[in-house]
Amino acid sequence: MLDSLKRQFRQKTFLAYLAIVRIFVGYHFISVSWGKVSGTFLSGEALPRMLADVTDDPFLWHQDFLSGVVIPHPVFFSYLVAFGELAIGISLVLGCLVRVSSLFGAFHMINIYLAIGIPRGGAVLGLNRLFIVCLLVFAVAGAGRALGVDAILKRKFFRSWLF
Repeated sequence: MLDSLKRQFRQKTFLAYLAIVRIFVGYHFISVSWGKVSGTFLSGEALPRMLADVTDDPFLWHQDFLSGVVIPHPVFFSYLVAFGELAIGISLVLGCLVRVSSLFGAFHMINIYLAIGIPRGGAVLGLNRLFIVCLLVFAVAGAGRALGVDAILKRKFFRSWLF
């Protein structure tokens, strides 16, 4: 069974349709992060306001993490969020290390979903769910191998699971 699963990950498929979606999602990450990097988000004042409804988070452990770690250190996490989103976006657009960046992106979007999406509701919930699913599909499918740097890296390092 494990051997069959390994063969499925090595199977060659047509991934160009995923490249279009991958580039769009990457562009979205870049456009959202650029407003944070070039604006006042890095000062750390906006993050506590965004997390004001932390008590509506459905998981107590996540509430405790936000209240005890993120909110007391808003400048550090503002930089982490802004430049993390920028790095994920660049990686998705270029198609370089898409599996790794997609997993980080999915983790980031799940945190936004729990901390901001669920407490506020609205269209943010659907958009976050869509991006989480897209990023997980990119990670599983290795979407960087179509129209991306991962295709070049995969030929050079053919045994690596990263590409």
